[in-house]
Amino acid sequence: MSAVVLFGILIISIIIGIPVCFGIAFSGIGFLLFTHMKPMILIAQRSLNGMDSYTLLAIPLFTLAGYLMDKGGLSKRLVDFLEKACFWIPGGMGTITVLCCAVFAALTGSGPATVAGIGAIMFPAMIAGGYKRQTAAGLLACGGALGPVIPPSICMIVYGTTMGVSVPAMFMGAIGPGLLMALMLIITNILVCKRQGVAQQKTHHTLKEIGQAFGHAWGVLLLPIVVLGGIYGGVFTPTEAAAVCVAFSVILGLCYRELTLQSLLDAMLKTVETSAMVIIIVGMSAILSWILSATGIPADIAAAITPFLGNKYVYIIVLLLILFIIGCLMETVASMLILGPILVPIGIAFGMSDLHLAIVFSIALVVGMVTPPFGLNLFTAAATTEQTFVEVVKGMIPYLIALIAAVVLVAFIPAISLFLPQAMGLA
Repeated sequence: MSAVVLFGILIISIIIGIPVCFGIAFSGIGFLLFTHMKPMILIAQRSLNGMDSYTLLAIPLFTLAGYLMDKGGLSKRLVDFLEKACFWIPGGMGTITVLCCAVFAALTGSGPATVAGIGAIMFPAMIAGGYKRQTAAGLLACGGALGPVIPPSICMIVYGTTMGVSVPAMFMGAIGPGLLMALMLIITNILVCKRQGVAQQKTHHTLKEIGQAFGHAWGVLLLPIVVLGGIYGGVFTPTEAAAVCVAFSVILGLCYRELTLQSLLDAMLKTVETSAMVIIIVGMSAILSWILSATGIPADIAAAITPFLGNKYVYIIVLLLILFIIGCLMETVASMLILGPILVPIGIAFGMSDLHLAIVFSIALVVGMVTPPFGLNLFTAAATTEQTFVEVVKGMIPYLIALIAAVVLVAFIPAISLFLPQAMGLA
């Protein structure tokens, strides 16, 4: 009965349109009032404790780094280099767009930041290359999904912190799935180009031109090596790496003479708006996580459901269906924090790795960012490209199918996500 009260209040709050963070808080308050389990001051204590985490400092720092790269001209230099160096790869400007999103993802960890930073430059280039406007916008939206997958990833920092999974291990485990998703997008782009008759115009660039572009972008290309190399080399933690990323971005922006005081203030303001939303959800979810842990509700749910699922393959199918549906209806971090403590113990009961489940959980919910009706990347792509929401949705359908196929492969083939962590002794 207590579980019915807890989840009933939460579901009703979401249905009637109450913000997710408050819906989580109301469910915790209602549960404590109904059960008389603990005094109400626990709500304030647990929410504050949930936000008081050193690791969570990486969220505003990586977010700020992403905005600084956009304002400081770093994304423009990155696009210019990849466009010249990868002219020989099939798929034209669409393939270059996916590659730019993949590299930019390794700098920011944010989907919307990736869409905005790359979209402003690559959307006009794709239109000039013969792409339909809705196809170009749809590819940008799905390319932005690489942002929260390829490390560093903000959503993986949240998951690892709250679920007790090693964040460096998750980062390393996400490299394989991230590259697979990028490959699937490139293959799909090539097929779409052939079907729509987009001419594969290739502007040949000399080694001198490529070298000049590299000279302008070497600082940007060095940044992911410094950040990820520092984490796995034991030089600094993910949070310290985020601070290094911000400092590096500011220095490069000033050296390129494109980062002004006004743009710096704009980036900081956007960072506060974005990070505050994520952190307050994490804080409220700490209440729910404590209640679930103290009452043993997830274990009871796992014990009741496991016999009906039969085996882990049926569980994976059910898990993906739930995550794909919930991911397109709720914000990624909130979905992760609500569903993780409930669904993950069931997979562990079937003998699955907690690291593999963490990667599957993260990338499946990230797909929700490009799934209507509430996919955040879709709204960002619509604003960046000045297309309607419906046009963006029409253009992203084949690319969404490619992302879903990649997630399914990762879910059923654990080696894709576990090979690198195991090789490095992180799993």
